[in-house]
Amino acid sequence: MLPPSPYISSGGGHADIGGGGGATASSDGGHESPAMQAFFAMRQRKNEHMMKRYTAALCGLVALFIVFHWTRWFFVKAERSWKPLATLGRPFVAIERSAKNLLVRKVPGFQSAGHALLVTAYVVANVAVGFTNVDDSSKANFASRFGWLALSNLGLVIFLALKNTPLAFLTAYSYERLNCLHRIAGYTMFIWMVLHASLYTTYFSEAGIIVTKFQDRSEIAAIVAGFSFLTVVLSATILRRIRYELFYVVHISSWILAIVALGIHRSDFAKKGIIVILLAASMWVLDRLIRITRVLYYSLNNEATLYPLPDGGTKVIFKKTPARAVAGKHCFIWIPAVRKFETHPFTIHKTNSVEFTIKAQEGFTRDLYHHALANPGISVRASLDGPYGTFPDPMDYDKIVLIAGGGGATFTFGLVANILERLHDEPHKNITFIWTVKKHENLAWFKEHLETMKNHAHSPKVDVSIYVTRSPVVSLHHRHLPHIHGHSLLHHAQPRTSESSSGGSLPPLSGDSGRSGSPSTEKVPQLPLPTHSHQHRNHTSSALSEKDLEDGGGGLPVVSHHGNAADHSTGTESHAHPHRAHGYEHAIRPGRPDMATLIRQAVVGLPSSQRVLVAACGPDGLMHVVRDTTARLVQRDGPGVELHCEQFGW
Repeated sequence: MLPPSPYISSGGGHADIGGGGGATASSDGGHESPAMQAFFAMRQRKNEHMMKRYTAALCGLVALFIVFHWTRWFFVKAERSWKPLATLGRPFVAIERSAKNLLVRKVPGFQSAGHALLVTAYVVANVAVGFTNVDDSSKANFASRFGWLALSNLGLVIFLALKNTPLAFLTAYSYERLNCLHRIAGYTMFIWMVLHASLYTTYFSEAGIIVTKFQDRSEIAAIVAGFSFLTVVLSATILRRIRYELFYVVHISSWILAIVALGIHRSDFAKKGIIVILLAASMWVLDRLIRITRVLYYSLNNEATLYPLPDGGTKVIFKKTPARAVAGKHCFIWIPAVRKFETHPFTIHKTNSVEFTIKAQEGFTRDLYHHALANPGISVRASLDGPYGTFPDPMDYDKIVLIAGGGGATFTFGLVANILERLHDEPHKNITFIWTVKKHENLAWFKEHLETMKNHAHSPKVDVSIYVTRSPVVSLHHRHLPHIHGHSLLHHAQPRTSESSSGGSLPPLSGDSGRSGSPSTEKVPQLPLPTHSHQHRNHTSSALSEKDLEDGGGGLPVVSHHGNAADHSTGTESHAHPHRAHGYEHAIRPGRPDMATLIRQAVVGLPSSQRVLVAACGPDGLMHVVRDTTARLVQRDGPGVELHCEQFGW
């Protein structure tokens, strides 16, 4: 079904039946006449030329992001180290802030206005290439062009799906942030493929050679490829939302079948379509080889210790720490005792011994929790692939505002740990930590981190606000909490070692099930709000429901530290005096916070010389409020504000 497929007679030549845009059929039993050969050669050259222009346009778009990223990086560094150069960069900074104020905002159907603009440019480029310089005398000519566009977009789809993408370094956009573009490119490629197949089928039928065509080996392969790609798309649009693990198996197996069938359909190197197919397949295979190599390497002398947590959580602590592991990034973990042929992504929130906290939902996470519950403290064979993910270096900012809803706390606790490990005597730096959870019991999941934020040498710089939206706040004493490594988290669990039930099984090549209890990451440029008086603003749009605050990650805890942002907060629905959780010394407020007000209070009034990082992780409703509020805080004469969003689901 993909690239140009001229009509083939029973003798194997190209049948010249009207598809030549005026060329006539030869009388030699179906072989191409010189006129038809010249026409096909001209059409091939036109298609190749337009595909080169399309590829150049995509490369130019990527280059634009690369140049912008590194130019911005240069001026930010210069502003801190060499003031004269910073003065030269002020026009760039002013333009960037004005653009961010608009581009970071939420747009219906898209993650942000910037995302909508990028998708629009991509679609316009596709339509322009699809209908430019095409001989409109025959449906076959449009079918040929659409086939080439489908093939070109196939290469883009695979490039955007790579876990080990070079764009993570070149643009600071790692694979999980590119996933939405991967899906859009996939849908676009499928539409071109359907148009290609439909037009050629109609043309063959009108020419009376449809039966002959469908007996040809390459056309049979095209049909197989077409239905395989249909399965890929249906699994992404339907199955992915229902059963992620089943979706992944169907998605990958259908893709492999499709790419093999496509190679058979366009096997002629002279037509060059097979080159694109081999390039796409090679990128995918290389990425898989890199990942399986990491899993094999980190499986040597490695194991994970499992601890069950209250309310369906599991703490997983690895013996070996992967290179470049940073709290806040994520790894794919492989535990064959639970699932032999699957890896699943979770956020790192501690690195001196890599630690993950995972909320039990469906599939792997549920089985992992049951395994830990039946064998508390068990050590099992395990491995890692990663770390993955990119986010701004928090040490480059004077003010860090961390916001989490439910299970998004795995990311924000990781960032706090990252910052406190590297923080020195820098009086201008401070952190605002806001967390909303459903149940008070979940506080035990991060008890050690909460204690660190209270007792660390730099704890006066951390302002923690915790909101429990459902459960009444009750006293929690250390003795009531389970123990883990002497840190009160697991009841009477004596660590013990057990052989993995996988025996000598090899690590999986994939199994990228959704990051349950840990967010999928989607970062966005930074953009804040205006500094008008809040008293005259209507805050109804920022009032979050419990579902907005907690859904998606399954309810992890939230706590409140020294009072600044929290104590001034006019944004909580409940104005009751904050309770103290015995053993934590953090103020815990019942009810739902007015998140927009809390963000404004943390940012408004800061001098223009300071830089602010707003990092959030949680469900869609929370992310919407964070985006729009932060976008309005980005002003040309205000502090430099950066927004980074990690979001549930892929």
